[in-house]
Amino acid sequence: MGYKGIVKDNVIVLEQGVKLPEGTEVEVIEQGWWMSEEARRNATDKRAFKKLLDECNKLRKQMPKTTDSVQIIREMREERANR
Repeated sequence: MGYKGIVKDNVIVLEQGVKLPEGTEVEVIEQGWWMSEEARRNATDKRAFKKLLDECNKLRKQMPKTTDSVQIIREMREERANR
């Protein structure tokens, strides 16, 4: 089970309504610890996030419209061989 909270004066304050029995052992993991700085920025900055989405859409438009992964890999290999 997961709960959210914040740190105040080095004490974890859980979101409103959460009550754990006294002595409950918990593990605290910082939210977003696995994210790169760029990912954190994109997650909190609307302009950066929109720019990321625009870049993804441009890349998606460049992808072949087939869903056959074998065909996609074949095309990629051909492009690489012709460079």
